[in-house]
Amino acid sequence: MRIRLLILITALVLAATPALAGLGETGEKEIGIYAGYAWLDDYRILQPKNDVFFGERFGYFFSSRISLEGSAQRMPTNTDFDSSLGLRDRRVDVTSIRANVLWNFRPGTTFRPFITGGIGAEIFNAHRIGTTKDISFNAGGGLRFFFCNSFGLRLDGRAVYVDTGDSINQAQLNFEANVGGFWAFGGGPAPDADKDGVPDRKDKCPDTPAGAKVNLDGCPTDADGDGVFDGIDQCPDTPKGWPVDEKGCPKDTDGDGVPDGADACANTPKGAKVDAKGCPTDADGDGVFDGLDQCPDTPKGAKVDAKGCPLDGDKDGVFDGLDACPDSKPGVKVDEKGCEIVPPKAPPLFEMEKKTLVLEGVNFESDKADLTPDSLAVLDKVALSLHDWPEVRVEIGGHTDSTGSVAHNHDLSHRRAESVKAYLVSKGIDPSRMVTKGYGEDKPIADNKTKEGKAKNRRVELTKLD
Repeated sequence: MRIRLLILITALVLAATPALAGLGETGEKEIGIYAGYAWLDDYRILQPKNDVFFGERFGYFFSSRISLEGSAQRMPTNTDFDSSLGLRDRRVDVTSIRANVLWNFRPGTTFRPFITGGIGAEIFNAHRIGTTKDISFNAGGGLRFFFCNSFGLRLDGRAVYVDTGDSINQAQLNFEANVGGFWAFGGGPAPDADKDGVPDRKDKCPDTPAGAKVNLDGCPTDADGDGVFDGIDQCPDTPKGWPVDEKGCPKDTDGDGVPDGADACANTPKGAKVDAKGCPTDADGDGVFDGLDQCPDTPKGAKVDAKGCPLDGDKDGVFDGLDACPDSKPGVKVDEKGCEIVPPKAPPLFEMEKKTLVLEGVNFESDKADLTPDSLAVLDKVALSLHDWPEVRVEIGGHTDSTGSVAHNHDLSHRRAESVKAYLVSKGIDPSRMVTKGYGEDKPIADNKTKEGKAKNRRVELTKLD
């Protein structure tokens, strides 16, 4: 009765295994065959010999660590029972049917130890004598070794306690060891803690960052050797040796558009234009880089400010550095070298040793000291000459013809000489360089009896003073 109840309970547990799958993580199944050796207790009367056994088993994984297993094994052996019985057939078949719970260590790895405990039925069929059916309890452990994801080798060892239920044989304690193959199938994927597609048991790099590509060993690859793994590397073709950021893209510390790995001038000021090597360009050679130079067409050699614009200290329109006369006075005209343009001197009023000069074209209103408009152009030339020859001093002498009284003519000639002086003073000639004198009709140079002669006598004459 006890054996029947045990077999019924075992069958129900195994049948319910799929329904219990929801409690686990993988739902994996395992089928195996095995062979082993048993060291049996004496069983008093039967006295079976130690011998080889064969078996098969089926397991179901509720999770990656907990599994339930059913097994059946048979051991044909002989006995050393009392020979006085005169029996020639001493064969004994030991059949074991068991249900075990296993706790599995290191799930997902190649080597997976386990411990186990369970209940079973031990059926001793002694030919010519009879059969016994007893409840057994077993406990032990073992190791699975996976050749690949599904196939492997399994080693077991356990102690088996058999409750014989009679006063003759009493309880028996047997020991078993076996080795066999197994096939694991179904259920979820093999454990893969870092989700890199390589099962943990094969993964030599179990902490691969999410998103990284891996090789067959589960280790991240880095095709461009920049230290950022493929799959995470947003710039997977970075030239070897170039510094990169956390995304795997080349760094450009100075922001000039040339990566640090190729930049021969890594500290270019922000905003400066650079060449293919990352070095700043300076088209006008003024020392201020293109892109920062607000006056990029500065003539070569000109001094510039911090913005690259030419300096012009004396404000003459010629840039410092090119200005040969950097201290030109404000307002003066300068040449292309920045030096003052000095116009040529006006011709001297007096040629050679000549000391007098009649101002031809200087005329007055009739019987007045007012200069006619045509006279001003002649006096402008006189003023220009006196300006360019500052050492010259002159007497301005006024002369008349004989018309009118002597006193009147002296007064008129003097006033006319003063009019000439006043105009020259207005043109910038120092008055101390000029004296005036009215000669009247005293020094004629032509005949006053003719019209032509009188015209010549009405004159203004300059005399050079020593």
